[in-house]
Amino acid sequence: MRRAFPFLLILLSVLSCREPMSVETYIRSETGPFAFTVDMSDTTAVYDLTFYTRLDGPHRYLESDFETPLTVYWRSPSDSLYEETVYLPLEGEDENFYSRQLKVPYREEVSPREAGVWTLTVTLPSPVPGFRGLGLVTTKRRI
Repeated sequence: MRRAFPFLLILLSVLSCREPMSVETYIRSETGPFAFTVDMSDTTAVYDLTFYTRLDGPHRYLESDFETPLTVYWRSPSDSLYEETVYLPLEGEDENFYSRQLKVPYREEVSPREAGVWTLTVTLPSPVPGFRGLGLVTTKRRI
């Protein structure tokens, strides 16, 4: 029994050192830009990307717009630049009179042509009342 205990401790420490399957990053800023590092080095996986944010302020101010455009820039590991515009809906699942929280899928099952660490930069073309920052959840799934 005494010999099994050190082996069990080593086994537990090795198993606990696994890479997390999901990474969340939040950048607190009302205007941006928001720059995220997205590690897509694993070629045996696909990646799901989700934006999240919180809008604060009286509820009546939040009703004026239903979505806001986001300009998204992807910089590849080889320094190529890609740009697109997506729309972030401003209607949240968890809301009350004073705020709402948004969690919106951005891309699912992303399998980049170029493996490595990418940079995702998001800008807001115009201010959004009550906008407090932007977060990105990157979830890795084995294929």
